Amino acid sequence: MIIEPRFDEHNIRKIETILLGHPIARDYFQGELYDKRGQRSDGFTLERHDGTILELTEKQSAHLFMIPDGSAAWALRVNEHGNAPPGMNVQFINSFVKDGERNSVIAFRSEQAPGVWCDALHIGSMMLSPETPPRFCTVAFGLMAVTAYRFGFSGIHLYGAGHGPLRRGDPDALIGYWVWPKLGFDAPVHVAEMTRHPDAAMHGLRSVHEVLAHCPEWRKTYGSARLMEFDLRANSPSWSVLLNYIWKTLGAC
Repeated sequence: MIIEPRFDEHNIRKIETILLGHPIARDYFQGELYDKRGQRSDGFTLERHDGTILELTEKQSAHLFMIPDGSAAWALRVNEHGNAPPGMNVQFINSFVKDGERNSVIAFRSEQAPGVWCDALHIGSMMLSPETPPRFCTVAFGLMAVTAYRFGFSGIHLYGAGHGPLRRGDPDALIGYWVWPKLGFDAPVHVAEMTRHPDAAMHGLRSVHEVLAHCPEWRKTYGSARLMEFDLRANSPSWSVLLNYIWKTLGAC
């Protein structure tokens, strides 16, 4: 993927400054990772789609895979399974992961067009405990997106789980369908979904972002799980949503 200098200078660098200056980044994303034996990690090594090797430092690994300080992290080669693609699966556990769970991000090869391959990421699991500090996911994903862009990744994929209506105070509720689109992830919506809306203007909408722009409460109440993608190309709609969200929620911190 081509890195555009103007987009980097006027957008990526500015939000990177905000993210790195936030208390969440200063307290939890300085790059202190350990392996399964409790030994300090040296970072991860990725084989890229073109056969070249990407050596990540400990801090770059933490940012690219959303791994907070103090985590035990390891990598496994995995085959395609369910919604997850084949690739290198980086798994990790820490005090913010829900009991009995492990979070994971897969680095994989994505075919953007017939015969055109790129590097991409798939967030396989990101289950956080109720004790996780506010804005943790916003800062962690912001650092992931910035790092992935800088290394030329094409996109970040995931399955946004759960469905509306949201139930307040339910620690086991799956809320990915609602949270991830606010950070820039998008997906198609089906005609059958939108025809349930009483406003005829909603019937022609084709994406989650379009629904959120017109009627966010409908999405919150009636939305459902689906595969989603964050488009890492410069000036994409995904970046527009994430940049605005970071400025709105973290810009004054």
